[in-house]
Amino acid sequence: MKNTLVVVFLLLLIASCSKGDKSKVNSSTPGSNTTVVPEKTLFLTSSGMGVSSDWLVPLLPFDPIGKTVCYITTAATIGGEVPDGITSEIETIEKLGFNVKSIDLTFISAEDLETTFSECDLFWVCGGNTLYLLQEVRRSGFDAFVTKKISEGIPYVGASAGSILLGPDVEFERFACDITQAPDLTSFEGLNLFPFATYVHFDAPWAKGVYKDILKFSLDNNKAFITLKDSEFIYVKGDNWRVVEIALK
Repeated sequence: MKNTLVVVFLLLLIASCSKGDKSKVNSSTPGSNTTVVPEKTLFLTSSGMGVSSDWLVPLLPFDPIGKTVCYITTAATIGGEVPDGITSEIETIEKLGFNVKSIDLTFISAEDLETTFSECDLFWVCGGNTLYLLQEVRRSGFDAFVTKKISEGIPYVGASAGSILLGPDVEFERFACDITQAPDLTSFEGLNLFPFATYVHFDAPWAKGVYKDILKFSLDNNKAFITLKDSEFIYVKGDNWRVVEIALK
């Protein structure tokens, strides 16, 4: 029975991926200037660094030189310490030509958002504890803020937790993250900017034990999900999306 459910789910995924392009333009009268409506641009990755230079940058709507990345450290900096991996990731982003502004939502309120992100050309949300990240995203008002900015055309890069955040819900992360670090989280609802829960690091050897529980939970509760290897990322442009396979160096 479970095999049948998986086959049906894969068929639904294939049908979803095969949608044609839907370009959105507004024009008032014949001969008038056409106004292009901004489309959301999302990159959902297991590892942002795995896809950055050779694959992500060419798909951006601008050249990175001189542009500012607002890098959200929240999921990885619980307790205030910045892991070496985050420092390394920021340095790599800077080598692409971006200016990087590190931001921890833990210390941000809704009143601070416009000022804090006033120069943001691209959101980059790193990995870590997804449940803590969601708690602080909700508390700070960043959920509504980033949703609006994405709809206005500012691209978003998610790495691991940053990718999971955009799905319909993150309840499966109870099996992977320490929920005691998010004592004020009242709902597992995600930002709903991508229609499936994204199961990152799906091919990582260390994740096999965790995914046994996650997959059982998902099938038992009819959760829609898509798996994502470390050598893949999901590219979303407007209403269309596709999984891109890359060759990790």
